Amino acid sequence: MAENALTPDKTINFRVYKDGNNQLGIATVDLPDLSYMTDTISGAGIAGEIDSAVIGHIQSMSLTINWRSVTPQALELLSIKGADLIFRGSQQFLDNATNSLVAKGVKVTVKTLPKTVGLGSLEVGASSGTTSELEVTYLKIEIDDQETVEIDKLNFICKINGTDLLTDVRTQIGM
Repeated sequence: MAENALTPDKTINFRVYKDGNNQLGIATVDLPDLSYMTDTISGAGIAGEIDSAVIGHIQSMSLTINWRSVTPQALELLSIKGADLIFRGSQQFLDNATNSLVAKGVKVTVKTLPKTVGLGSLEVGASSGTTSELEVTYLKIEIDDQETVEIDKLNFICKINGTDLLTDVRTQIGM
């Protein structure tokens, strides 16, 4: 194992912001799955099937915010104009070289469109289970101030660890 290796541990805490600085409330977040669009290659000359990814094209990305209660902020995300959200967190790592715990920032930036709001339930002494499901059109993930992923479906950008998979495609289609 590398001398300066860090072992991922846990999320220390995080906050949900809308439009950069308005904290939305107490929530947990189910971040989207990243799956390439694929098509199956099969036929003569291939011993079976291959699901081949379309370069830089990502399937629908859904994000779910799980709220403690029905709030105006949760309902505000139903606005048809969409929302720009930032999830700022602190993650804990074990520094293998020094045997100490260190905190590193994580920032997830998304541009979203509304899909659904589940109002949940009303029960004495319990959270409502209210949820907001949002379609993600833009996603950027920064870990310790390093950009690791940027997907901008509307502007043909798909960067993974600094490499934009769609650079050639944009040129070839005249963008």
